[in-house]
Amino acid sequence: MAAVLMFDSRAGQRPAYYRDKGHLWARRMWRSHRYFKRRLRMSRSSFNHLFALVGPHLAPDRRRSGGAARTVPARVRLMLVLYWLAHGGSQISISDGADVPSSTFSDTLREVVDALLSSLPPPEFPSMAEEQQTLADEWLELHSCPIVGVVGALDGTLIRILTPPRAVKTAFNTRKCFYGVSLMAICDAKKRFLWCRSGVPGSTADSRAFKDSQWYRRQRTAGRRMLRTGVLLLADGGFALEEWLLKPYLREQLNAARKQYNKVLSSARALVEQAFGLLKGRWRVLHDVVSAETELVPSIMEACARLHNYLVDLNDPWDAAVDAQATHTNEVVVDVPTGEAYKRAWAAREALVAELWEVYGA
Repeated sequence: MAAVLMFDSRAGQRPAYYRDKGHLWARRMWRSHRYFKRRLRMSRSSFNHLFALVGPHLAPDRRRSGGAARTVPARVRLMLVLYWLAHGGSQISISDGADVPSSTFSDTLREVVDALLSSLPPPEFPSMAEEQQTLADEWLELHSCPIVGVVGALDGTLIRILTPPRAVKTAFNTRKCFYGVSLMAICDAKKRFLWCRSGVPGSTADSRAFKDSQWYRRQRTAGRRMLRTGVLLLADGGFALEEWLLKPYLREQLNAARKQYNKVLSSARALVEQAFGLLKGRWRVLHDVVSAETELVPSIMEACARLHNYLVDLNDPWDAAVDAQATHTNEVVVDVPTGEAYKRAWAAREALVAELWEVYGA
């Protein structure tokens, strides 16, 4: 047992209890490379590299005058939070397993999440034409995407949360009949996130959440557009058709050529669903109910997305993905066929349908 009970010889006295502060728990995590990775979702070398980045943003280890640690060491604090992100569940179960006070873990969670957000770069959509061309080339090389100019796939997923405060319950009540928040993201051909928007109340439709984002407003502003001429995003039926945003046809609009287009689009767009599956498979806290205060959940989501990109960049794989369909919004937006922009978007999609049918049609 990690803790030590010191019994006082005087009758009626409660025993003194000294916590181990996670030392033995951390030592157990390091017993082998495989053991470490299965529990913290990264290799030991990746962890050491991460700690070098995050450590300066964590409070230093304080010591008593006699030399014993007063607080949980910074390295152990990072390990504890990574373990919780990897497995989810109650914060109390993590603190009990590591012999750390639950109040200490709660404070540690906030500290480490803030440190991760301070030390890891946020997903950043490339703005240069050369960078976007590289992304388009990767879609072709890695996945043989037949749609020319694709740089990313857009989608949203729901993250379950605890019952929020009464004043905001309605906003977080999703159409899936649970409380949740939305994570919007654009991923590239390597399943890295190029852009994220986290913490949108779960009752908000994907299309509305995207249109309310700074990314969308900039894309719609002349002279400040995010996408260069000739490049595209792929999306599902939950978004509105744009000249630069391809979506599938509705069932009642289908013919043979449009069915072929839908098949090609869905196959390529599936990468963003796979990216969400990998994200939630590595960081299971996002797959189950996030056992944290509602206001902290967006920061936890953002930290997990940055860790995802960090480990993809380090080529530290994790194959145990989960099926993210259970938390997919499954919404369909019926486009309003008005305006010149919509007519241009429809015509461009029809031209692509004809091109794909000529190449792949029966």
